[in-house]
Amino acid sequence: MKSEKICMYAEMVLAVFLVLLLLRISIHRTVQTISPNTQPKLAIVIDDFGNNSAGTEEMLALPIPFTGAVMPQMPYTKADQDKLLDNGKAVILHQPMEAHTGQRSWLGKTPILSNMSTEEAVDTFKSNLDSVDKAKGFNNHMGSKITEDKDKMTALLKEAKERNMYFLDSLTTAKSVGEDVAKEVGVPYIKRDVFLDSTQDIKTVEKNILRAAEIAKQKGTAVAIGHVGAEGGIVTATALNNLYKQLENEGIKFVTLEEIIQN
Repeated sequence: MKSEKICMYAEMVLAVFLVLLLLRISIHRTVQTISPNTQPKLAIVIDDFGNNSAGTEEMLALPIPFTGAVMPQMPYTKADQDKLLDNGKAVILHQPMEAHTGQRSWLGKTPILSNMSTEEAVDTFKSNLDSVDKAKGFNNHMGSKITEDKDKMTALLKEAKERNMYFLDSLTTAKSVGEDVAKEVGVPYIKRDVFLDSTQDIKTVEKNILRAAEIAKQKGTAVAIGHVGAEGGIVTATALNNLYKQLENEGIKFVTLEEIIQN
């Protein structure tokens, strides 16, 4: 009888031990699931700051980190750069570059053009970087023609390396040499996954945000580009405001470009 009680006691202790062990494993797995190192990261980039365009204030009010791409040497370049930083956002230069299509007026005052010499292109780039002097990197505004030009891209990325900057390729052409040149020069490189807007249809913008989130879940990170102004503006800001909580609840972490590059 005594031995039976001992056996029952031992079985109870073993059962408690197994329950505690399973509980520990479950907790460990849960912690792993939400670990910052494995959490899918979504970097939102908002182009075309620098003109105090429609949607600027609404973007700045978003309670998520994002990267603002600021057009150089425009009426509100400095003001928009400072507002972004004051609101906890990151800043890059939105470098205008010649495209195969589109109007010259869309490029602003200081674009890089195909008829420039390499020296002229670099001088323009330097001047633009100086006007957005808090930028940690740059991306291309339009630029399908220039980002296919290896000589110019090599010269620009060498200057970026001198300043410890990274390059976000907006991928306005499938023939961009940006990634190959960045590897050759030794500049941190990241590329766009999704364009969010160029529409005033909020449902389309929301669909694109959700698509970017799915990419982040699949590969760990994603980069999505939207705009202030006529290309998106208040509509894009509203769509982001509508969805960010849902995506955070699904495990998405909103980050700046720098956080993706550093990891």
